[in-house]
Amino acid sequence: MTNFPRLVTAFACLATASFAFGQASLKCQVIPKSLVAMRHCYRPLLVFSPRANDPRLSEQGKILDADADDMMDRFVMLTPVLPDSKGYRTPLDTPYTVLSAGEMKAIRERFHVSEDVFLVLLLDEDGSIELRSARPVPSARLNALIDTLPKRRIERERPHAN
Repeated sequence: MTNFPRLVTAFACLATASFAFGQASLKCQVIPKSLVAMRHCYRPLLVFSPRANDPRLSEQGKILDADADDMMDRFVMLTPVLPDSKGYRTPLDTPYTVLSAGEMKAIRERFHVSEDVFLVLLLDEDGSIELRSARPVPSARLNALIDTLPKRRIERERPHAN
């Protein structure tokens, strides 16, 4: 029974972290390390960029930071996909993950995006592509699109919904 207080504390921390980051359930990783880990937990916003310091990538991060609460409410996970993540400046408030080089390469191959292309893809929680854009996407456009998705309607009907 001496471990019981630790277990209660650990569970409370996990529950708090999951609600703070807007996760759908406790099985979701706070910082997912793959698209598979994001499935049924987040809506990955894949931002393919030729360079970590590309101004379009920076602009997308600033757009999301300006409406970070909306992104958290909608389970959006900014996921840059770069040839080399060295020098990438993470957003200030937006939920994000920086994947391994191998995972980023696999994502590029899966979506057939070469390293010299800038592209934004919004995936739904089931992994389906909901938006494709060759330039940074305004948060109002993301919010409007996400709010039309069937899963989002269900999320909004839950008690204490975002």
